[in-house]
Amino acid sequence: MNKPIKKSSARSEPQTAEGHPTPEEIELRAHQIYVERGGAHGQDVNDWLQAERELLEKNGKTGQMAKTTAA
Repeated sequence: MNKPIKKSSARSEPQTAEGHPTPEEIELRAHQIYVERGGAHGQDVNDWLQAERELLEKNGKTGQMAKTTAA
Protein backbone atom coordinates (compact mmCIF):
# COMPACT_ATOMS: atom_id res chain seq x y z
CA MET A 1 0.00 0.00 0.00
CA ASN A 2 1.30 3.48 -0.84
CA LYS A 3 1.94 5.98 1.91
CA PRO A 4 -0.04 9.21 1.65
CA ILE A 5 2.00 12.17 0.49
CA LYS A 6 2.13 14.96 3.04
CA LYS A 7 1.63 18.34 1.41
CA SER A 8 2.98 21.47 3.01
CA SER A 9 0.58 24.31 3.54
CA ALA A 10 1.19 27.75 2.07
CA ARG A 11 1.27 29.17 5.60
CA SER A 12 4.07 26.95 6.86
CA GLU A 13 7.59 28.29 7.19
CA PRO A 14 9.85 27.49 4.23
CA GLN A 15 12.18 24.56 4.73
CA THR A 16 15.74 25.83 4.67
CA ALA A 17 18.99 24.05 5.39
CA GLU A 18 20.59 25.33 8.60
CA GLY A 19 18.73 28.63 8.61
CA HIS A 20 19.51 29.66 5.05
CA PRO A 21 16.78 31.79 3.46
CA THR A 22 15.09 30.56 0.31
CA PRO A 23 15.57 32.48 -2.95
CA GLU A 24 11.91 33.53 -2.69
CA GLU A 25 12.49 35.04 0.77
CA ILE A 26 15.56 36.90 -0.48
CA GLU A 27 13.69 38.14 -3.54
CA LEU A 28 10.82 39.46 -1.42
CA ARG A 29 13.14 41.28 0.99
CA ALA A 30 15.26 42.66 -1.89
CA HIS A 31 12.10 44.08 -3.46
CA GLN A 32 11.15 45.66 -0.12
CA ILE A 33 14.59 47.28 0.05
CA TYR A 34 14.19 48.52 -3.54
CA VAL A 35 10.85 50.13 -2.68
CA GLU A 36 12.24 51.63 0.54
CA ARG A 37 15.03 53.24 -1.52
CA GLY A 38 12.44 54.92 -3.71
CA GLY A 39 12.59 52.47 -6.60
CA ALA A 40 15.86 53.72 -8.06
CA HIS A 41 17.22 51.29 -10.66
CA GLY A 42 20.75 49.92 -10.87
CA GLN A 43 21.16 48.59 -7.32
CA ASP A 44 19.57 45.15 -7.75
CA VAL A 45 22.70 43.21 -6.81
CA ASN A 46 23.28 45.35 -3.73
CA ASP A 47 19.62 44.97 -2.73
CA TRP A 48 19.87 41.17 -3.14
CA LEU A 49 23.06 40.96 -1.09
CA GLN A 50 21.66 43.19 1.64
CA ALA A 51 18.47 41.11 1.79
CA GLU A 52 20.43 37.87 1.96
CA ARG A 53 22.68 39.26 4.71
CA GLU A 54 19.69 40.49 6.77
CA LEU A 55 17.86 37.18 6.47
CA LEU A 56 20.95 35.15 7.34
CA GLU A 57 21.46 37.28 10.45
CA LYS A 58 17.79 36.96 11.39
CA ASN A 59 17.72 33.20 10.81
CA GLY A 60 21.04 32.76 12.58
CA LYS A 61 19.78 34.52 15.68
CA THR A 62 16.52 32.55 15.58
CA GLY A 63 18.42 29.29 15.09
CA GLN A 64 20.74 30.06 18.01
CA MET A 65 17.77 30.83 20.25
CA ALA A 66 16.07 27.57 19.30
CA LYS A 67 19.26 25.60 20.01
CA THR A 68 19.69 27.30 23.38
CA THR A 69 16.10 26.69 24.52
CA ALA A 70 16.09 23.09 23.32
CA ALA A 71 19.14 22.16 25.42
